[in-house]
Amino acid sequence: MKFAYPDVKFIGEVYDPAQYRRYIHAGFDFLYDKVGMYDCLRDVMCHRRQAADITRQWQAVDDIFHHMLYFLENHDEQRIASDFFAGNAQKGIPGMLVCALLNSNPVMVYAGQEFGEQGMDEEGFSGRDGRTTIFDYWMVDTLRRGYYDRRALKKDQRMLHDTYTKILSLANSEVALREGKLYDLMYVNPQIADRQFAFLRKADSQLVLVVVNFDDLDTEADVVIPRHAFEFLGIDEGQHVAVDLLTDQQTEVMLGCDKPVTLHLPPCGGVVLKITPQKKA
Repeated sequence: MKFAYPDVKFIGEVYDPAQYRRYIHAGFDFLYDKVGMYDCLRDVMCHRRQAADITRQWQAVDDIFHHMLYFLENHDEQRIASDFFAGNAQKGIPGMLVCALLNSNPVMVYAGQEFGEQGMDEEGFSGRDGRTTIFDYWMVDTLRRGYYDRRALKKDQRMLHDTYTKILSLANSEVALREGKLYDLMYVNPQIADRQFAFLRKADSQLVLVVVNFDDLDTEADVVIPRHAFEFLGIDEGQHVAVDLLTDQQTEVMLGCDKPVTLHLPPCGGVVLKITPQKKA
């Protein structure tokens, strides 16, 4: 089929990782990263697994990461905001930060996810199961209100949509997040392994430090950047200007080999620090 329709993007649902490379070789452009990244993120968001386990998931498919499609919701899975998953759409934000900013592979946002769709309607066939219309024709209320009359959305739904818009815009507009190298920081940060996840992205002179907080509480995190990261990515030690791209708040950070950077992390959120070396006088 790919040979007949080369411009069509073919996405496969393959839940056996041992078959991934076979399907890619056969012509599939992308595969749902379901049994790896999705299952891991869901467990982390529900506090059933350490955030540090995310590292193992991307490493398992690092050689084919461009073909792995990240997602937090789709037609088969339960909605984040449903009673069967996290019960709160805001808890999906740290997972979305990982999906959109960890690497340069594609990410999918499912219909109404950005508005906090709960999927708690009782459709005729599938019933109330936290999913949206697997076997039924149905109206998704958040989509109707969100796309046709934003004013009809609740305040928290509008704020959630703004956050999704910001994250996805950054993934496309910032060169380090769009195409930069990834440096996972978790191997030198066991102190945050349970509820936080930290990584660097670097392209040319642009450096971005992303620290994600899966906890429901405000958190102070000390994130160590090892000497190898400075050497591998070509980072300069010293005082740097930093802007949190999620809030546009500017600050200064001191970067040093094997020295911690202390960050304040909002609950179920994170910081995306774009770091620029200060110009020498």
